[in-house]
Amino acid sequence: MKGGMKKMNKKLLLFAVVPLCVGLVVAIGYYAMFSTTFNVLPSIVTDGDLEQDLGDVFDSTTIRGDSSITLTNNAPTERVLTISNDAEEGIEVSYVANLNLSLKDTTTWSVIGEPLDWELVEYTVIGNEFIVTGVPEGYTAIYYKDIVVGLEGRIANPQPAISIIGIGNFPNFDDANIDELADYTQEPDFYNQMKGAKLWLVPTSDITDGNLNWVNMDDYYYELDLIQYNADGEITLYSGASLTITPVYEIGVGVEGLKTITTTVN
Repeated sequence: MKGGMKKMNKKLLLFAVVPLCVGLVVAIGYYAMFSTTFNVLPSIVTDGDLEQDLGDVFDSTTIRGDSSITLTNNAPTERVLTISNDAEEGIEVSYVANLNLSLKDTTTWSVIGEPLDWELVEYTVIGNEFIVTGVPEGYTAIYYKDIVVGLEGRIANPQPAISIIGIGNFPNFDDANIDELADYTQEPDFYNQMKGAKLWLVPTSDITDGNLNWVNMDDYYYELDLIQYNADGEITLYSGASLTITPVYEIGVGVEGLKTITTTVN
């Protein structure tokens, strides 16, 4: 009898606990809740004629888009863009941009002259080959890669005047102008792009064995913005920066019919 009472008491205790647990769960529910609302804006915006009709053209010719397209990064951080197209075999597409260069006071690096005194060149941003057009007679376009900091260092250790003929993608990974601390949007430059490569126009006679001798450095035309070239279409656009490109279509022999080529920016 006593043993039976012990078993009964255990059962009563067990059933007394379960309703208590259920009651606690129902009473608590949740401690708190909140909601968040935000509006997502596009980082990259485009401006220009996005649907161009070039009319009748012929094979074995090179034609240009009749309008440039401007890409602007409105985000607070950099964006790496991939610019591609769906051109069929027989049509090669490249994208070009303009760059102003000027003489500079080599003690302060301030710009000399007005825009009418500057040199304007066109260069390849994306394409199978990097090409610069509009280089004045007696000058050579070079990629100047900064490694040594300070003018004295440059004079004592002339940096290579890198030929643009057959050059691959640049800026190179060891270019000081893409260092994490580089920021050309600040004084004294106030450039559009924060980082990138320098394209210069230098007197051809000042290039000796691939090096600049700096004798006539006051006659050099220095970049007024930093540039990039990438055969694979990968371009970095820094915060607040814009890039204006024009498509160029090289039409091969035997190509015919109505063609629509779409350029995509990812």
